[in-house]
Amino acid sequence: MSLQLRWVDDDELDRVAETRLLCYGAATRDLDAYRERLRAEPRLQPGDCLLAERDGRPVGTCTSLSLRMWVRGGVVPCQGVAWVGTVKTHRRVGGGPGEPGVATRIMHETLRLARERGQVVSALMPFRGSFYEHFGYGIVERQTTWTVPISVLPRGPFESVRFYEPGDFQALTACRQRLAESREIRQCDIERSLATWQLYLKRWEEGFVVVDRVGGPGDAAGSVRGWMYLQHIHEPDGTDTAHVVECGYEDAAALRRQLHFLASLRDQYTRAKLTLPGDLPLNRLLSEPQITHRDTRNHPTAEARPFTRMQVRILDHKGFLEAMRLPVRTAGRVAVTVRESEGHASRLRVDISDGRAVVSDGASDSSSFECTDVTWAAIACGDLRATVAVRLGLATSDPAAAQALDVLAEGPAPFTNEYF
Repeated sequence: MSLQLRWVDDDELDRVAETRLLCYGAATRDLDAYRERLRAEPRLQPGDCLLAERDGRPVGTCTSLSLRMWVRGGVVPCQGVAWVGTVKTHRRVGGGPGEPGVATRIMHETLRLARERGQVVSALMPFRGSFYEHFGYGIVERQTTWTVPISVLPRGPFESVRFYEPGDFQALTACRQRLAESREIRQCDIERSLATWQLYLKRWEEGFVVVDRVGGPGDAAGSVRGWMYLQHIHEPDGTDTAHVVECGYEDAAALRRQLHFLASLRDQYTRAKLTLPGDLPLNRLLSEPQITHRDTRNHPTAEARPFTRMQVRILDHKGFLEAMRLPVRTAGRVAVTVRESEGHASRLRVDISDGRAVVSDGASDSSSFECTDVTWAAIACGDLRATVAVRLGLATSDPAAAQALDVLAEGPAPFTNEYF
Protein backbone atom coordinates (compact mmCIF):
# COMPACT_ATOMS: atom_id res chain seq x y z
CA MET A 1 0.00 0.00 0.00
CA SER A 2 1.26 3.50 -0.81
CA LEU A 3 2.26 5.94 1.92
CA GLN A 4 -0.60 7.97 3.41
CA LEU A 5 0.10 11.40 4.99
CA ARG A 6 -2.39 12.97 7.39
CA TRP A 7 -2.33 16.14 9.54
CA VAL A 8 -4.16 15.00 12.66
CA ASP A 9 -6.11 16.67 15.46
CA ASP A 10 -5.82 16.40 19.22
CA ASP A 11 -7.77 13.14 19.37
CA GLU A 12 -4.80 11.33 17.79
CA LEU A 13 -2.00 12.81 19.91
CA ASP A 14 -1.44 9.47 21.66
CA ARG A 15 -0.82 7.90 18.26
CA VAL A 16 1.64 10.70 17.46
CA ALA A 17 3.43 10.08 20.77
CA GLU A 18 3.68 6.37 20.03
CA THR A 19 5.14 7.13 16.60
CA ARG A 20 7.69 9.51 18.11
CA LEU A 21 8.69 6.76 20.51
CA LEU A 22 9.24 4.32 17.64
CA CYS A 23 11.35 6.96 15.88
CA TYR A 24 13.50 8.23 18.75
CA GLY A 25 12.83 6.25 21.92
CA ALA A 26 15.30 4.06 23.75
CA ALA A 27 12.72 1.82 25.44
CA THR A 28 8.99 1.14 25.32
CA ARG A 29 8.70 2.22 28.95
CA ASP A 30 9.37 5.81 27.81
CA LEU A 31 5.93 6.13 26.16
CA ASP A 32 4.35 8.07 29.03
CA ALA A 33 7.17 10.61 28.91
CA TYR A 34 6.60 11.11 25.17
CA ARG A 35 2.87 11.58 25.76
CA GLU A 36 3.48 14.07 28.54
CA ARG A 37 5.95 16.14 26.55
CA LEU A 38 3.69 16.24 23.50
CA ARG A 39 0.64 17.39 25.46
CA ALA A 40 2.68 19.96 27.41
CA GLU A 41 3.78 21.79 24.22
CA PRO A 42 1.89 25.12 24.38
CA ARG A 43 2.69 26.07 20.78
CA LEU A 44 0.93 23.00 19.38
CA GLN A 45 -2.41 23.54 17.63
CA PRO A 46 -4.86 21.05 16.05
CA GLY A 47 -3.56 19.97 12.65
CA ASP A 48 0.10 20.63 13.49
CA CYS A 49 1.13 16.96 13.73
CA LEU A 50 1.69 14.80 10.66
CA LEU A 51 1.33 11.02 10.61
CA ALA A 52 2.81 8.97 7.80
CA GLU A 53 1.13 5.55 7.59
CA ARG A 54 1.49 2.46 5.48
CA ASP A 55 -1.00 -0.42 5.70
CA GLY A 56 -2.58 1.37 8.64
CA ARG A 57 0.65 1.41 10.64
CA PRO A 58 2.51 4.61 11.50
CA VAL A 59 5.93 4.80 9.84
CA GLY A 60 6.83 8.45 10.40
CA THR A 61 5.81 11.79 11.84
CA CYS A 62 6.54 15.51 11.87
CA THR A 63 5.31 18.63 13.67
CA SER A 64 4.71 22.02 12.02
CA LEU A 65 4.43 24.92 14.49
CA SER A 66 3.18 28.40 13.58
CA LEU A 67 5.74 30.87 14.93
CA ARG A 68 6.95 34.43 14.31
CA MET A 69 10.52 35.28 13.36
CA TRP A 70 12.03 38.77 13.66
CA VAL A 71 14.43 39.73 10.85
CA ARG A 72 16.32 43.03 11.12
CA GLY A 73 13.49 44.64 13.05
CA GLY A 74 10.61 43.23 10.98
CA VAL A 75 8.47 40.17 11.67
CA VAL A 76 7.46 37.33 9.33
CA PRO A 77 5.28 34.22 9.80
CA CYS A 78 7.56 31.25 10.39
CA GLN A 79 7.03 27.51 10.27
CA GLY A 80 8.86 25.68 13.05
CA VAL A 81 9.60 22.13 11.90
CA ALA A 82 10.15 19.62 14.69
CA TRP A 83 10.15 15.90 15.42
CA VAL A 84 10.80 14.80 11.83
CA GLY A 85 11.29 11.06 12.05
CA THR A 86 10.92 7.66 10.44
CA VAL A 87 10.31 4.66 12.70
CA LYS A 88 13.35 2.49 13.12
CA THR A 89 12.04 -0.36 10.94
CA HIS A 90 11.29 1.82 7.88
CA ARG A 91 14.43 3.87 7.30
CA ARG A 92 16.10 3.88 3.89
CA VAL A 93 13.49 1.50 2.49
CA GLY A 94 11.54 3.43 -0.16
CA GLY A 95 8.03 2.32 -1.02
CA GLY A 96 9.05 1.02 -4.43
CA PRO A 97 11.29 1.68 -7.45
CA GLY A 98 11.82 5.43 -7.78
CA GLU A 99 9.60 6.25 -4.79
CA PRO A 100 11.11 8.64 -2.22
CA GLY A 101 11.69 7.47 1.32
CA VAL A 102 9.39 8.26 4.22
CA ALA A 103 11.34 11.26 5.55
CA THR A 104 11.56 12.80 2.08
CA ARG A 105 7.81 12.50 1.58
CA ILE A 106 7.25 13.99 5.02
CA MET A 107 9.45 17.01 4.26
CA HIS A 108 7.76 17.68 0.91
CA GLU A 109 4.37 17.63 2.63
CA THR A 110 5.62 19.83 5.47
CA LEU A 111 6.83 22.50 3.06
CA ARG A 112 3.55 22.29 1.16
CA LEU A 113 1.68 23.03 4.39
CA ALA A 114 3.93 26.02 5.14
CA ARG A 115 3.13 27.55 1.75
CA GLU A 116 -0.57 26.84 2.25
CA ARG A 117 -0.44 28.66 5.61
CA GLY A 118 1.34 31.64 4.07
CA GLN A 119 4.47 31.19 6.13
CA VAL A 120 7.36 33.21 4.73
CA VAL A 121 10.13 31.06 6.16
CA SER A 122 10.55 27.51 7.46
CA ALA A 123 13.03 26.84 10.26
CA LEU A 124 14.29 23.74 12.05
CA MET A 125 17.03 22.50 14.38
CA PRO A 126 18.54 19.62 12.37
CA PHE A 127 19.81 16.25 13.50
CA ARG A 128 22.02 16.29 10.38
CA GLY A 129 22.25 19.48 8.35
CA SER A 130 23.24 17.85 5.08
CA PHE A 131 19.96 15.90 5.01
CA TYR A 132 17.85 19.07 5.12
CA GLU A 133 19.95 20.76 2.46
CA HIS A 134 18.16 18.45 0.01
CA PHE A 135 15.02 20.46 0.78
CA GLY A 136 16.60 23.90 0.49
CA TYR A 137 17.47 24.56 4.14
CA GLY A 138 20.66 26.49 4.76
CA ILE A 139 22.49 26.75 8.09
CA VAL A 140 22.06 30.30 9.34
CA GLU A 141 22.87 30.27 13.05
CA ARG A 142 26.19 29.94 14.85
CA GLN A 143 26.56 29.70 18.61
CA THR A 144 29.54 29.33 20.91
CA THR A 145 29.62 27.52 24.23
CA TRP A 146 32.17 29.16 26.52
CA THR A 147 33.74 27.37 29.49
CA VAL A 148 35.31 30.10 31.60
CA PRO A 149 37.34 29.72 34.81
CA ILE A 150 35.64 31.85 37.46
CA SER A 151 39.00 33.45 38.21
CA VAL A 152 39.20 35.20 34.81
CA LEU A 153 35.66 36.61 34.83
CA PRO A 154 35.56 40.39 35.25
CA ARG A 155 34.65 41.71 38.68
CA GLY A 156 32.40 44.67 39.25
CA PRO A 157 29.01 45.82 40.51
CA PHE A 158 25.82 43.84 39.90
CA GLU A 159 23.40 45.24 42.50
CA SER A 160 20.41 44.97 40.16
CA VAL A 161 20.87 41.19 39.68
CA ARG A 162 18.66 39.14 42.01
CA PHE A 163 16.58 35.97 42.10
CA TYR A 164 13.45 35.89 39.95
CA GLU A 165 10.10 36.32 41.70
CA PRO A 166 6.59 35.89 40.23
CA GLY A 167 6.08 39.66 40.19
CA ASP A 168 8.88 39.90 37.61
CA PHE A 169 7.03 37.86 34.99
CA GLN A 170 5.54 40.71 32.95
CA ALA A 171 8.79 42.67 32.87
CA LEU A 172 10.79 39.53 32.03
CA THR A 173 8.62 38.64 29.05
CA ALA A 174 8.70 42.26 27.88
CA CYS A 175 12.51 42.17 27.97
CA ARG A 176 12.60 38.99 25.88
CA GLN A 177 10.23 40.54 23.34
CA ARG A 178 12.32 43.73 23.09
CA LEU A 179 15.39 41.65 22.33
CA ALA A 180 13.57 39.75 19.58
CA GLU A 181 12.30 42.92 17.92
CA SER A 182 15.53 44.93 18.11
CA ARG A 183 17.65 44.87 14.96
CA GLU A 184 20.67 46.00 17.02
CA ILE A 185 20.56 43.01 19.40
CA ARG A 186 19.07 39.96 17.67
CA GLN A 187 18.53 38.56 14.18
CA CYS A 188 16.28 35.66 13.12
CA ASP A 189 14.97 35.42 16.67
CA ILE A 190 11.80 33.41 17.32
CA GLU A 191 9.17 34.97 19.56
CA ARG A 192 8.38 33.22 22.83
CA SER A 193 4.69 33.12 23.75
CA LEU A 194 3.46 33.72 27.30
CA ALA A 195 2.32 30.10 27.52
CA THR A 196 5.78 28.91 26.47
CA TRP A 197 7.32 31.18 29.10
CA GLN A 198 5.13 29.54 31.75
CA LEU A 199 6.30 26.09 30.63
CA TYR A 200 9.95 27.14 30.63
CA LEU A 201 9.75 28.64 34.12
CA LYS A 202 8.18 25.43 35.40
CA ARG A 203 10.99 23.38 33.90
CA TRP A 204 13.55 25.84 35.20
CA GLU A 205 12.74 24.80 38.75
CA GLU A 206 15.51 22.26 38.12
CA GLY A 207 17.88 25.20 38.63
CA PHE A 208 17.33 28.85 39.49
CA VAL A 209 16.61 32.06 37.61
CA VAL A 210 18.05 35.52 38.23
CA VAL A 211 16.90 38.77 36.67
CA ASP A 212 18.66 42.10 36.23
CA ARG A 213 16.08 44.57 37.57
CA VAL A 214 16.17 47.63 39.79
CA GLY A 215 14.12 47.37 43.00
CA GLY A 216 11.85 44.59 44.22
CA PRO A 217 9.24 42.55 42.37
CA GLY A 218 6.14 44.19 40.94
CA ASP A 219 5.19 46.36 38.00
CA ALA A 220 6.64 49.51 39.55
CA ALA A 221 10.09 48.03 39.97
CA GLY A 222 11.42 49.07 36.57
CA SER A 223 12.26 47.11 33.45
CA VAL A 224 14.18 43.85 33.37
CA ARG A 225 17.47 44.34 31.50
CA GLY A 226 18.45 40.67 31.38
CA TRP A 227 18.01 37.21 32.87
CA MET A 228 19.88 33.95 33.41
CA TYR A 229 18.73 30.40 34.06
CA LEU A 230 21.47 28.47 35.87
CA GLN A 231 22.02 24.88 36.89
CA HIS A 232 24.53 23.48 39.38
CA ILE A 233 26.72 20.80 37.77
CA HIS A 234 28.93 18.61 39.97
CA GLU A 235 31.75 17.38 37.75
CA PRO A 236 33.43 13.92 37.92
CA ASP A 237 36.67 15.54 39.14
CA GLY A 238 34.89 16.89 42.23
CA THR A 239 34.62 20.50 41.05
CA ASP A 240 31.42 22.41 40.36
CA THR A 241 30.22 24.34 37.32
CA ALA A 242 27.69 27.16 37.14
CA HIS A 243 25.94 26.20 33.90
CA VAL A 244 24.08 29.13 32.36
CA VAL A 245 21.53 27.21 30.30
CA GLU A 246 19.98 30.40 28.92
CA CYS A 247 20.66 34.09 29.24
CA GLY A 248 19.45 37.30 27.68
CA TYR A 249 20.75 40.86 28.02
CA GLU A 250 19.73 44.14 26.45
CA ASP A 251 23.21 45.59 25.96
CA ALA A 252 26.90 45.12 26.81
CA ALA A 253 26.43 46.73 30.24
CA ALA A 254 23.76 44.14 31.14
CA LEU A 255 26.04 41.33 29.93
CA ARG A 256 28.87 42.68 32.09
CA ARG A 257 26.62 42.69 35.16
CA GLN A 258 25.84 39.03 34.53
CA LEU A 259 29.55 38.24 34.28
CA HIS A 260 30.20 40.19 37.51
CA PHE A 261 27.52 38.12 39.23
CA LEU A 262 29.10 34.87 38.04
CA ALA A 263 32.52 36.08 39.18
CA SER A 264 31.13 36.58 42.70
CA LEU A 265 30.38 32.83 42.92
CA ARG A 266 34.08 31.91 43.04
CA ASP A 267 33.79 30.31 46.48
CA GLN A 268 31.26 27.76 45.17
CA TYR A 269 32.18 27.19 41.54
CA THR A 270 35.37 26.51 39.61
CA ARG A 271 33.99 27.60 36.23
CA ALA A 272 30.99 29.01 34.42
CA LYS A 273 29.60 27.59 31.20
CA LEU A 274 27.38 29.65 28.91
CA THR A 275 26.25 29.67 25.29
CA LEU A 276 26.29 32.96 23.38
CA PRO A 277 25.91 34.18 19.78
CA GLY A 278 28.77 33.11 17.56
CA ASP A 279 29.73 36.70 16.74
CA LEU A 280 30.20 37.74 20.39
CA PRO A 281 33.92 37.64 21.39
CA LEU A 282 33.43 36.96 25.09
CA ASN A 283 37.17 36.54 25.67
CA ARG A 284 37.60 40.29 25.13
CA LEU A 285 35.70 40.90 28.36
CA LEU A 286 37.79 38.51 30.48
CA SER A 287 40.85 39.36 32.56
CA GLU A 288 42.73 36.77 30.47
CA PRO A 289 41.61 37.26 26.85
CA GLN A 290 43.67 34.36 25.49
CA ILE A 291 42.06 31.19 24.20
CA THR A 292 45.23 29.20 24.43
CA HIS A 293 46.84 27.44 21.48
CA ARG A 294 49.16 25.48 23.79
CA ASP A 295 48.74 21.93 25.11
CA THR A 296 50.38 22.96 28.38
CA ARG A 297 48.21 25.37 30.36
CA ASN A 298 49.92 26.95 33.31
CA HIS A 299 47.33 29.70 33.77
CA PRO A 300 43.52 29.66 33.51
CA THR A 301 42.05 30.47 30.11
CA ALA A 302 38.61 30.20 28.59
CA GLU A 303 37.67 27.50 26.10
CA ALA A 304 35.25 28.08 23.24
CA ARG A 305 33.29 25.47 21.30
CA PRO A 306 31.56 26.88 18.21
CA PHE A 307 28.65 25.03 16.63
CA THR A 308 25.81 25.62 14.22
CA ARG A 309 22.15 25.12 15.00
CA MET A 310 19.16 26.57 13.14
CA GLN A 311 18.54 25.93 9.44
CA VAL A 312 16.14 28.00 7.35
CA ARG A 313 14.33 27.65 4.03
CA ILE A 314 13.05 30.94 2.62
CA LEU A 315 9.70 30.28 0.97
CA ASP A 316 8.63 33.84 0.15
CA HIS A 317 11.65 35.88 -0.91
CA LYS A 318 9.67 39.08 -1.32
CA GLY A 319 7.99 38.81 2.06
CA PHE A 320 11.28 38.00 3.80
CA LEU A 321 13.42 40.78 2.32
CA GLU A 322 10.76 43.47 2.45
CA ALA A 323 10.20 42.89 6.19
CA MET A 324 13.74 44.04 7.03
CA ARG A 325 14.88 47.49 8.14
CA LEU A 326 18.30 47.96 6.57
CA PRO A 327 21.00 50.63 6.93
CA VAL A 328 19.86 53.79 5.16
CA ARG A 329 23.31 54.53 3.73
CA THR A 330 23.16 51.56 1.30
CA ALA A 331 21.50 51.66 -2.11
CA GLY A 332 21.62 49.43 -5.15
CA ARG A 333 19.76 47.14 -7.52
CA VAL A 334 20.52 43.44 -7.86
CA ALA A 335 19.01 40.81 -10.14
CA VAL A 336 19.08 37.66 -8.00
CA THR A 337 18.60 34.11 -9.21
CA VAL A 338 17.95 31.51 -6.53
CA ARG A 339 18.18 27.91 -7.72
CA GLU A 340 15.48 26.15 -5.72
CA SER A 341 15.81 22.55 -4.56
CA GLU A 342 12.63 21.59 -6.48
CA GLY A 343 14.47 22.25 -9.74
CA HIS A 344 13.19 25.67 -10.78
CA ALA A 345 14.75 29.11 -10.30
CA SER A 346 13.35 32.13 -8.47
CA ARG A 347 14.33 35.35 -10.24
CA LEU A 348 14.11 38.52 -8.18
CA ARG A 349 14.81 42.17 -8.78
CA VAL A 350 15.94 43.61 -5.43
CA ASP A 351 16.00 47.41 -5.13
CA ILE A 352 17.65 48.62 -1.92
CA SER A 353 17.24 52.25 -0.80
CA ASP A 354 16.15 54.32 2.22
CA GLY A 355 16.59 51.36 4.58
CA ARG A 356 14.25 49.04 2.69
CA ALA A 357 14.40 46.34 0.06
CA VAL A 358 11.69 46.26 -2.61
CA VAL A 359 11.41 42.95 -4.46
CA SER A 360 9.77 42.52 -7.85
CA ASP A 361 9.73 39.92 -10.61
CA GLY A 362 13.16 39.67 -12.15
CA ALA A 363 12.36 37.16 -14.90
CA SER A 364 13.27 39.63 -17.65
CA ASP A 365 16.56 40.74 -16.03
CA SER A 366 20.01 39.32 -16.64
CA SER A 367 21.13 37.74 -13.40
CA SER A 368 23.85 39.66 -11.55
CA PHE A 369 23.92 37.32 -8.52
CA GLU A 370 23.16 33.59 -8.51
CA CYS A 371 23.29 30.84 -5.89
CA THR A 372 21.35 27.88 -4.50
CA ASP A 373 18.49 28.23 -2.02
CA VAL A 374 20.77 26.73 0.65
CA THR A 375 23.37 29.47 0.21
CA TRP A 376 20.73 32.16 -0.25
CA ALA A 377 19.21 31.34 3.15
CA ALA A 378 22.54 32.08 4.84
CA ILE A 379 23.01 35.29 2.83
CA ALA A 380 19.49 36.61 3.31
CA CYS A 381 19.58 35.89 7.04
CA GLY A 382 22.92 37.65 7.42
CA ASP A 383 25.09 34.74 8.50
CA LEU A 384 27.11 34.73 5.25
CA ARG A 385 28.18 37.88 3.43
CA ALA A 386 27.43 37.76 -0.28
CA THR A 387 31.01 38.76 -1.14
CA VAL A 388 32.32 35.88 0.99
CA ALA A 389 29.92 33.46 -0.72
CA VAL A 390 31.37 34.53 -4.08
CA ARG A 391 34.93 34.20 -2.80
CA LEU A 392 34.19 30.65 -1.61
CA GLY A 393 32.63 29.67 -4.93
CA LEU A 394 29.16 29.34 -3.41
CA ALA A 395 27.71 32.06 -5.62
CA THR A 396 28.45 33.85 -8.88
CA SER A 397 28.13 37.60 -9.13
CA ASP A 398 29.40 40.79 -10.58
CA PRO A 399 31.31 42.77 -7.91
CA ALA A 400 28.72 45.52 -7.47
CA ALA A 401 25.85 43.07 -6.92
CA ALA A 402 27.59 41.10 -4.18
CA GLN A 403 28.69 44.30 -2.45
CA ALA A 404 25.11 45.60 -2.49
CA LEU A 405 23.80 42.37 -0.96
CA ASP A 406 26.35 42.58 1.85
CA VAL A 407 23.92 44.99 3.51
CA LEU A 408 21.90 41.95 4.58
CA ALA A 409 24.75 40.99 6.93
CA GLU A 410 24.93 44.43 8.60
CA GLY A 411 24.01 43.89 12.25
CA PRO A 412 24.09 40.95 14.65
CA ALA A 413 24.39 37.42 13.32
CA PRO A 414 21.35 35.13 13.59
CA PHE A 415 20.69 33.82 17.10
CA THR A 416 17.68 32.63 19.08
CA ASN A 417 17.14 31.15 22.53
CA GLU A 418 14.18 29.14 21.23
CA TYR A 419 14.24 25.45 20.48
CA PHE A 420 11.61 23.38 18.70
